[in-house]
Amino acid sequence: MSTTTTTHETISDAQQDDIVLEQSGSYYGYLGKDGEGYHHHVDGATNTVYVTPDRAEQFLPDNAGLYWFRVRGELVHREKLEQKEDRERWIAYVDSVRGWIDRPIHLDVTEIFAEMHEGDQR
Repeated sequence: MSTTTTTHETISDAQQDDIVLEQSGSYYGYLGKDGEGYHHHVDGATNTVYVTPDRAEQFLPDNAGLYWFRVRGELVHREKLEQKEDRERWIAYVDSVRGWIDRPIHLDVTEIFAEMHEGDQR
């Protein structure tokens, strides 16, 4: 007969309360770091931008095939966007007001694929 011990992990209310956003990689987006040092995150499921002093942490839950992203800490601003196209307007607005220090490269896979096969005769 073997002895089994159970471990309980206690998560304080403070640890739970400081989670600003937690989303799977299929819905999480990162817009970049603005000129004042704030990070802009997007929840694609709700089309909401979260502005925080911190970057997201990436983690892989048990038995998950996709990474998740969690943003902890202070929420500086939350902006609910009406349409997906409003993200480009948000990016332009931040560029005009604060500027961007760090913007991820936006890859249009369709455009890249078309350029790669421009001369194909198939």
